[in-house]
Formats: sequence, C-alpha cells, structure tokens
Amino acid sequence: MKIKETMIKYPLYQFSINGETPFDVYKTAAHGDAILDAIEIQMESCYNDYENAVNSASVHNLSSHGFVDPEKEHLKKLYKSDCDIAKKIRLHHSTFTSTTKRVYNNKCPYCTLSEPNTIEHILPKEKYPEFAVHLYNLIPCCSKCNGHKSEAVRDHYRLPYTINFYYHDPEYCQFLEANCSIDPNGYPSFKYRLAFPKNADPTLTAIVTNHFNRLHLIKRYDEEVIKNYSEIELTIKTVCKGKSLNDALQYLKDYLSNINNDYGLNHHYVAMLRCMIGSPIYHAYLQSIL
Repeated sequence: MKIKETMIKYPLYQFSINGETPFDVYKTAAHGDAILDAIEIQMESCYNDYENAVNSASVHNLSSHGFVDPEKEHLKKLYKSDCDIAKKIRLHHSTFTSTTKRVYNNKCPYCTLSEPNTIEHILPKEKYPEFAVHLYNLIPCCSKCNGHKSEAVRDHYRLPYTINFYYHDPEYCQFLEANCSIDPNGYPSFKYRLAFPKNADPTLTAIVTNHFNRLHLIKRYDEEVIKNYSEIELTIKTVCKGKSLNDALQYLKDYLSNINNDYGLNHHYVAMLRCMIGSPIYHAYLQSIL
C-alpha cells in the first residue's frame, strides 16, 4: 500500500521507509504472535481502509473493527512509548523538522507552542486497537495537546475535533488574528481570535474552529504572547533606539518577511507581528519607547 503523496501535508511518511509500507511495519511488529497471525487478513483489510480514508481525508469517520480480547489486548500491546515504531517516528520527526521549518522548528504541530514529548494516536488505540501502530495514525505532539484532545474523534456533524496534519492544510487561508490594546499600566496587551475570510472553505473553517476549541489554543496563545512580546520589545528598544516610527515599523516588516515563509500564515508569533505592524494603537505605544 502507498499513500498518495499529494494528500500528505505533514509528510513524515510520504514515502515508504526502507521500502516498507505501514502494513509491512505492522507485520514486523506482530511477527511471532500466534493470535495476531490468525487475524492478518482482517488486519490487512483494516490497513486498506485506513489508506483509503487518508486519501479521502476521512480518517475520523472510520468505524472500529470491533476486535475484542485477546486480539484487542495483543494489538494494543504492540505499541509502547519505547517500541521500535515510536523510535522510528521520533527519529523521522526530528530529521524532518530540522530541515523543514514549516513544521515550526520541532514544535508540537497541534499548538506550535511546546516540544513534542509524546506520540499521539489520531484514532485512540483503546477504541481502534487495529491502528495502534499504524504509522499514519501516530504523530508526535506535546503532552498538553494530547491531554486536551482526549478520546473523542468527531463532532455531531461528523467533522474531526482536530486537524489531521497528514492531509488537512492549516495554511489554506489566513485565519488567526491578534488585536492590541493598552492595559491599565500603559503596556501593550495582545488577544487572539479566529477571523476567517468570507471565501474560506466552510468545512475546513469548521475543522480549524474545532481544533482551536478542543485544544484551548486561543487561551494558550494569549498566555504565550506575554513572553513573546516582552522579548521582541527588548530587541526593538536595542535595534531601533533613536530611530523614527517608520524606521521601527520597517524593521518589523523586514523581520516578518524573513520568518513568514518559515512559520506560515497562522503561527501565533506571525499574527502578533502583523498586529504590531498594522495597529494604530500599537504605533502610538511604539513611538513612545523609541
């Protein structure tokens, strides 16, 4: 089996690894287990279904095969945090992100805030033990996102609660904005919100909204921006000291231009910079510190 490369947005496994498909990797992990040997044909069918679901962007709507013990328990036991498949995923994630900044410099793809210190099962292994070690059902993420995601997969409209980075494109349009105000102490305060353009795809809009709600990203970004802004203000005061407002804004524009392609339209840091460049409220504050 081979996943269509054009569907993969987070391509840890665009190509088979050393000539192995996801099902080959499963067979290697299951080798020698008599109980799993007996269900190999059923498992191959499950893996075919998963491949088709990836290619139609509908993994979240897959039905569980319904394996029960002892098969269920044996399937679940194939996955451990230190198993060969987990090590393989971490290695490829590290290699890929070290050369592709689009996935946020080895940050969790779900939030772009923390390092990926665990591995997420897109379809939870308790309900879907057949995919416990499917390469495309596993993705590195941070423990906070892993906890927020929980076991739920889809909403009542049959849309996923979270973006699937193997085929959803979170850069399909600009939707993350930051707004600036001045707090009672006279210091800039930034708050994030989702703001989709009128021509945005309604399905992807709903999926992104689900993703942000499920993982509490607006709240988490509002907390993170306090540190991020403090750091860039120190840089501005150093680099732009004694310069004009226009010079300082040009510095910010050049900085944004340098990182925009690496981080993408909807990175929280990029949204903060866009706000700083475009907000008259911030401009007045910026003028006061130059």
